[in-house]
Amino acid sequence: MLGKSLLHTGALTLAVSTLAMLWNMAYTAGFDRAQRHWGFERTPKVRVIHALLFELGLIVATVPLAAWWLSIGLVQAFVLDIGLLLFFLPYTLGFNWAYDVLRERWLARDATPVLEVVEARGRT
Repeated sequence: MLGKSLLHTGALTLAVSTLAMLWNMAYTAGFDRAQRHWGFERTPKVRVIHALLFELGLIVATVPLAAWWLSIGLVQAFVLDIGLLLFFLPYTLGFNWAYDVLRERWLARDATPVLEVVEARGRT
């Protein structure tokens, strides 16, 4: 479709995936810090904003990389990235939401024995 070899586009895909993983770690850490600072809840609206800002940051990083790697213009790279965005935006939203829910359950499960010990000590 792009007139490039599978090896060439595969290397770009690997680079973008690595960049997305590193960006996700940094962005989410910053978002968590902002949440602790301002004390907002992760409502559905906040989660959508989180996903949109994440994808926007990723576009800023990946469009120039794709343009350079594929020897195409920034507009062409942006159009190419829009296709990925349409797929990954719902994925980003769902993944982070599921992660938050599962992490909260995991932490609540780990805290339960501690709470039971504290309550038992209070009764004796």
